[in-house]
Amino acid sequence: MKLLLTQLSTVLLSLAGGVLIALAFPGWNHDWLIWIGFTPVLAGLLLFPRHWISSLIQGAVFGGTFGGLVFSWLWAGGRQNDWWCNVASLVLLGAIWGLFVSLFVRLPEGKADRKVSPILPGYGFNSAAWTRSIAHLRAACLAAASWTVLEWARGVLIPEWNAVGLVLQSNLPLLQISTVTGVNGLSFVVVFANLIALTTVRRIILEPGRMTWTSRFDVTATLALVFLAGAAGFWWLQQTPRGDRKTVGLICPDTVDFKRFLELTNQESGKGVDLFVWRCVRFAPGDYSRLGDVLIGKTVGLVSGTTSAENGSLSGTTTIIPGAVRNLLLIPGRRDFFQPWVASTGRTLNSFEFADTNWVTFINWDAGDPRLARAAVNKQAQAILAIVDPFPGGLGSTEQLFANLRLWSTSLGRPVIFASTKNFSAIVARSGKIVAGARATGFENSLIGVIEVPSQFDSTIYGRYGDWFAIACGALCFATALAERLHRYREKNGRFSS
Repeated sequence: MKLLLTQLSTVLLSLAGGVLIALAFPGWNHDWLIWIGFTPVLAGLLLFPRHWISSLIQGAVFGGTFGGLVFSWLWAGGRQNDWWCNVASLVLLGAIWGLFVSLFVRLPEGKADRKVSPILPGYGFNSAAWTRSIAHLRAACLAAASWTVLEWARGVLIPEWNAVGLVLQSNLPLLQISTVTGVNGLSFVVVFANLIALTTVRRIILEPGRMTWTSRFDVTATLALVFLAGAAGFWWLQQTPRGDRKTVGLICPDTVDFKRFLELTNQESGKGVDLFVWRCVRFAPGDYSRLGDVLIGKTVGLVSGTTSAENGSLSGTTTIIPGAVRNLLLIPGRRDFFQPWVASTGRTLNSFEFADTNWVTFINWDAGDPRLARAAVNKQAQAILAIVDPFPGGLGSTEQLFANLRLWSTSLGRPVIFASTKNFSAIVARSGKIVAGARATGFENSLIGVIEVPSQFDSTIYGRYGDWFAIACGALCFATALAERLHRYREKNGRFSS
């Protein structure tokens, strides 16, 4: 009975962890929970008796709970296959991670003597405390590296939505880590900090009394690294960005009436706008000739979502620049987006040159695939335009799309113009800073923002070298597992020989 209660407790801890992590994501937006969300499941995996089957179950429950909640909008929106695919992939990710943590992550044993140390000045260095601090850092590094590489592997199979590091995109200085490591580095920071939080609480309980600097080294080192990363990101944000400045006008009223869009555009036409983006409009045959009144097609460009449906859903886009008019028809059809190797097949990039800038346009689900974003940057796209219908399942779904796209574009160093519902459209700089919109107070029907457009060959470290950080994490996990197996093999042979 005691064993059963123990196993049940670990499963409940995993369940609680999955709920906490999900609540940190867009839709709920309790982003502070990401710093403690992994702590319950890590406690179950590391502080209770270990068995590989129970570790698999704990990890699977954690991943399944997180996936089921954070992608609940897919089920509510009638995309059950996509929901199942995300949940199944996160169950597998969590199970493998739980098994790895159980087998290879070790915390130092607690002291049998729990006497309270006198609170008196004394020599700060303690070799035993130092060893324990280093052991905690090593454990945190392994737990974080294993989650990071598994999360990356999931992103190879299906679009890498909602990596746990996504929540940190609300912190602009820390978001700059993604320009070096991609989302993988942010996920690493999250899991690493969670395990250090767990070991700190455990140490306070097991070692009451005054703590020397060596016994606090794991905590101070972690806080210092996070602080330095944030400080580096803040410094980077203060640097003068290189690139041409372009003024973008985003028009997104709650209508598809051409006259209303033209009226709002006319109000903004004297502000030096280079490119207007219309959320979605219904064009009549004579409407194109009226665009010249606001200089569209002469000195100003326009990218507009188009519709012919009564409900105003997107059916394509129209791009009007001096000397050219391009219409793109969105072929109707329904397919599952979150399926292995399916999302990026049979799709082309819709780019165009205007105002010495290469712009690329994504419609609906195209904006949700990081592989298309990377392909666009590899083809020298300098700015991303995303025109999307509100996604099914409520506002949280569109928020998650925007958060993911913002993270990917920042990691690649490209600005984004996100045209969706009136209350959730935005102009985002290449640094990830929201220049205008995205739930801003006093949101109007039009937004004006200035973005810095990088050169075609200007790339971030992540854009240049790709997922190097996740691969390095995988190499660390492989080397650790191999070394542990060799160590156990030698121990076993040593006992036999003696």
